[in-house]
This record gives sequence, C-alpha cells and structure tokens, in this order.
Amino acid sequence: MKCTVGKELLLTHLQKVCNIVSRRPVLPVLSNIRLEAEDSNLSLKASDLDITICTKLRADVEASGITTLPARSLLTLVSKLKGDKVELDCGDNHHTSIKCGSAEFLLKGLSPVDFPDDPLFESKWKIRLNQPVMARMIDYVSYATCQDSSRKTLQGILFSVKDSILTTVATDGKRLAFVEKEVEESSGDGDIILPSRTALELRRLLGEEGMTELEISERHIRVRFSDTLLYSKLIEGTYPNFRQIIPGSFQKTLDIPRNSVMQTLDLLAVPLTADISSLKLTFKRGELNFFSRNDTIGEGKDRLEIAYDYDDPLELTFNYQLLQAPFQYIREDQLRIKMNNAKSPVMIEDGKGFYYILMPLRVK
Repeated sequence: MKCTVGKELLLTHLQKVCNIVSRRPVLPVLSNIRLEAEDSNLSLKASDLDITICTKLRADVEASGITTLPARSLLTLVSKLKGDKVELDCGDNHHTSIKCGSAEFLLKGLSPVDFPDDPLFESKWKIRLNQPVMARMIDYVSYATCQDSSRKTLQGILFSVKDSILTTVATDGKRLAFVEKEVEESSGDGDIILPSRTALELRRLLGEEGMTELEISERHIRVRFSDTLLYSKLIEGTYPNFRQIIPGSFQKTLDIPRNSVMQTLDLLAVPLTADISSLKLTFKRGELNFFSRNDTIGEGKDRLEIAYDYDDPLELTFNYQLLQAPFQYIREDQLRIKMNNAKSPVMIEDGKGFYYILMPLRVK
C-alpha cells in the first residue's frame, strides 16, 4: 500500500474513528485502525465489536493495499506533523513509513486478517433526517438515561417512528425527556433502543448541515453520512410505555424565561452538594421564589417575576441537578411549565417538540 493524502483531511477523518478504539481491547488488532487504499480513496475503519465506524477520504493511490496501524499513535503523530501532505508506504510486514515535510516515521502495524468485518446487515426499515435536528434530539434527552446496569433497556435511548414522526426518549425512573420531530423520509414504523454510548458517538459525528440516514436491521443500526458509516448493536428488550406517566391534564400552566430561571438555579446551587441537593420553588401570584439550604454550608434565596396568575400558591421541591439539566440544552427563550400539585409530575416543554417530566421530591 502506498498513497499520499492531505494532512488536515487525514487528521479530520482519524478523529472521526479513533474515539471508539478501546484502551483494553479483547483483540490486539482492535487497538489499531484499518487502512485500505484503493482507486482514489483511503478508507479508515475502527471497531470495538459493539460499534464500528468507517470513513473515506480522497487520496493519490500509487499502490493499493490494506494494513492496520496503532490508532492513538497514528492520530497523535498526524496531529503534530507540519507539512501539507502525508505519504503512507506500507511493506509486506505491515510496517508503514510515514513522511510529511522533512519528518519521517515508521509505525509497526498488524495484519488486517483478524480485523472484524462489518456486521451482516439486512435492512428492515430506514429514516432520513436533517443532521442538526438529529443532533438536538440526542442532546435534549441523552442526559436522562439510566446509569443502573441492572436496568439494561433504560441505559439506552428509545428511537420510535410512527407515521413519519420520530420520538427519542430517555428516562432513569426519576425524570423523563422526549422529543418529537417529523422525519424527511420513512420507510416504515418501529422502535429500537440505541445504547447511550452509541448515541453520544453519533452526536459527535453529526454536522451542522446535510442529511443522515438511519437503517435498522434485526439487531443493528447503520447510520450513513456523506463519507462515513457507523454500525452499532442495539439493546434487546422492550422499552417501557413512557406515555403512561404523563398526566392527562394540568391545572396550572405558565411561561417562564429560560435564561433567568437557568441563572437562578445555578446561583441557588452554590450551598448545595451531591448529598444535599433539594431546591424549593414557591409559585405565588406574579412571582417565583427560590430557596436552598445546607446546614453545613449555608442557605440562599432569590425571586423572579413571572406570570403566575393563580390565587393559590404552589410549593414544589426538586433535586436541583435534575431540574437544571434540560435548561442547558433547550434553545427557546420561553419555556412552558405545567403543574397540578406538590405530589404530581411537572412537565416542561419548549413548544418545538421537547417535553421533560419531573417528579417533585416528597418533603417530610
């Protein structure tokens, strides 16, 4: 194998695939990236057996061939090279000469014979969606996945398609986040559970423009970009019926300013810790009062003017971290909060398809 590629282009594509390379792989070759030069392209592939990422870039190929090279060493080396072009020349022993500018290195590779093939894939249905929209849908829910390893299905994100509407859902049993958006194209309805790690890797690859295509098979997903493919295993099992926990109606509805509430939540969190994390919100006519206390550190309070037009005050106590989480991702200036009483779930929505359900804490 011998080819020449642009240094910055090679670096960009290495960054796409290197993130999933395990530091403790089950096979030595999985510490490496598979490189294949053919026609006018150089293909890069990394895998940890659960996730596989393939990407392709233009190259001046003098001799076609396949090898594998240590992923992190190659990424670090290319990031520090100073020239514009990188020449890769691999011999029969898979040792590869790398030249750029006045620098010349030799990286010892491994035979690609043990590198895993792409999963066998028989597409059942697929959807197409705008990349920035998909990125926001993952951002809006990924923080709410469950960290309890005994609840396997809740460790992932539900992707549910019905009548060309894609819903992404995450819950840890304490809060629920979901987003609904219309897709550009859908070949059918169905539900899958995407591992949260895969969802975050997908989010990292999504761009600010262009389309992405998600194809679903029995046990895998294949996500296609213009020059990149991501394969991943799916989580087996049935996701809980999340709509059952959403109240059928709400007695109180009002709009709140996102930035002002987010800043106040951040301020009132100062006396709180991981062990003492409750924050009290008191809704009164025309105002919202915040109060936090930690007997060891101290206490704080603040007030915002809001359009609470109900005569009866409502006092709610939340874990401030759970309450604060969605405010970091929502982009709308105004949010709508819907409530019943201190013992019922509260819903926050942005008017653009995002919903967040949170249960108040029970105060003794």
